[in-house]
Amino acid sequence: MGISEMFIIILVYGGIFTYIYQIVLANTKIIFYVKLALLIILYGFFSTTTWFTYKGQEDHINNHSGLEPISFTGEAILTIVVFSIFSVVILFLNIFLKRTRNS
Repeated sequence: MGISEMFIIILVYGGIFTYIYQIVLANTKIIFYVKLALLIILYGFFSTTTWFTYKGQEDHINNHSGLEPISFTGEAILTIVVFSIFSVVILFLNIFLKRTRNS
């Protein structure tokens, strides 16, 4: 995956993540759990998609190149770790902005 592809994916993910977090401003427990479940599902979807994209490229290259087998596992794990850090930063930024807006 190139830098431009990753940048677009991060922008789309960040926008959807922020939208889901801000979708309902009520402070009830049920809505909190629904938002949390949606964010976990979104994170799981993007992480799984990233993993299978790298593994699909790896399998395609290994099956059709005729060269020695390669592995993209390190790149996939690094991408998912950076993606996880980005998710935590966006979550804390949303919480911080919501608290400053309510103050």
